[in-house]
Amino acid sequence: MDAPETFVRQTLVGAVAVGAAGGIALLLFGRPGWAVAFSLGAVVSLGNFHLITRAVGRLTDPDAAQASRHLWKGALFRFAAVGIILVLAVVVIRLNVLALLAGLLLTQLVMIGYWLLRSARDTT
Repeated sequence: MDAPETFVRQTLVGAVAVGAAGGIALLLFGRPGWAVAFSLGAVVSLGNFHLITRAVGRLTDPDAAQASRHLWKGALFRFAAVGIILVLAVVVIRLNVLALLAGLLLTQLVMIGYWLLRSARDTT
């Protein structure tokens, strides 16, 4: 496995661990609805990251116009998918918004923190 693929895989594993740990902790505190919302936030964040990595991987296409079109289509698809999931979660299923945002935010922070840690370690 090459370095970028390893980085992506380790980032996803860390983010899954955060989502699972948060969901389990909220279940143990007797907040099953919050656990579902937190876990859904983490899953949305993971899915978004996965789609971004796929889009970036396709930017190596020799045809720059096609790569640019693919990037725009992918971005629009990601925003639409995330928007639909979040609206369904909050409006239809009535999940706790704060727990959902906490899952999104903490997962993103763990991914960014891992990226910064790895970048600092690679430059030394």
